[in-house]
Amino acid sequence: MELVPADLPKREAFALQFLARIEVDNAWPWNISWTDKAHFHLQDSVNTQNYRVWSIENPFQIQPLPLHSQKITVWCEFMEAFVVSPFFFEEIGPSGPVSCSVNRTRYESLLRKQLLPALQQRGCVDSRIFMQDGSPPYIATPVKQLLNLHFGNDRFISLHFPTDWPPRSPDVNPCDYWLWGCLKDVVHRGTYHSCKTVLRNILTISPLKHSDLLWNMLF
Repeated sequence: MELVPADLPKREAFALQFLARIEVDNAWPWNISWTDKAHFHLQDSVNTQNYRVWSIENPFQIQPLPLHSQKITVWCEFMEAFVVSPFFFEEIGPSGPVSCSVNRTRYESLLRKQLLPALQQRGCVDSRIFMQDGSPPYIATPVKQLLNLHFGNDRFISLHFPTDWPPRSPDVNPCDYWLWGCLKDVVHRGTYHSCKTVLRNILTISPLKHSDLLWNMLF
């Protein structure tokens, strides 16, 4: 993801705004709920930067991958102490659940029916700052109205809000620079023959269950 010249002032403005909020309340960053989505392919490869084979001779090995692999679309929210259980974008097909694309209707439904009740159950809606990037489904009018109702302008980081999320900035979102890579490395160490198995493995991955690890990976 390559930055364009127009991105730099927006990233600088976000950084200055972030630092200004910390000056007022040094606990502010720890109240942010970081969110993002990712695709987990049934036949995928591990991160080659993490897995190296040293040999005297080139083994000329390749890892064949299909052009269009089955995948699971996962959306997650995490903060310093816990992860709100990963959510999956699925529809019921003739042979069972199948992954589907994220649109504004499905995203609004996920927030209203799953995420917000989960946060309300933990009693933390009133203290959390909700962050999302500027993907079109995230900034649709019904979505913004729903989130504004529960978080308001002052506890919302997103495009089209006072605290504007800078575009093309995965290096600022811990979901991108840590969480997804960590989960994919664990998931793709095994060989799986169904998306259901991948889904089950995502739900049981240990990094999601250690609050000390979440805390250390934020800042």
